[in-house]
Amino acid sequence: MVLKSTYAGLPAADLTRVVVDEVKVVGSRCGSFEAALRGLASGHIDTAPLIDATYPLDDALAAMDAAAQPGALKVLLAMA
Repeated sequence: MVLKSTYAGLPAADLTRVVVDEVKVVGSRCGSFEAALRGLASGHIDTAPLIDATYPLDDALAAMDAAAQPGALKVLLAMA
């Protein structure tokens, strides 16, 4: 499990399942959004290899199934 968030306060959580199921928890913090946006805008960061599939919105359930597969990175829903 990867935890990715910024908290204004302290979260309360029952961690019983984490312990019982031996879930590995990894924290991930935000980097510089400005630098990331510049890299995306300039084309220096290629996101195409991260996208496994794109589905039309009408196929959202199939997209969720695809996203749940082991090893799936990004599955997109096309809104237009």
